[in-house]
Amino acid sequence: MKGQIFLTISILIIIAIILLRTTTIQKESFSQGNLVEYFKTLKSEIIKTVDLSILNNQNINSNLNDFTSFTSSIFRERGFVQSVNYTVSNVGNTSLVNVSMSLAFEDSYLFDNFIINRTVYS
Repeated sequence: MKGQIFLTISILIIIAIILLRTTTIQKESFSQGNLVEYFKTLKSEIIKTVDLSILNNQNINSNLNDFTSFTSSIFRERGFVQSVNYTVSNVGNTSLVNVSMSLAFEDSYLFDNFIINRTVYS
């Protein structure tokens, strides 16, 4: 009887360890698979933030600060590291935003530099 209980408990422990290991591996691969998608979404949302700021005649710097702070906290909760640096310059009716951004997860890393150039005609 003692031998049967020992075998049953041993099998249950092995199954629990296997289940924990497979769920951990699936979570990691899921996050790495989404790194490119998250990066593309982050880039497009930065561009939308600049466009909406100009359209609504709002401060581009403060809107980008708010947006990047929000996304940074979301990505940090999911295990990602986000870095967004930008400079805003206005020349006449033209706004130029030079953006340098990166998104990393474990040993994977994506980086891009781009310029958002918008001219408002009145």
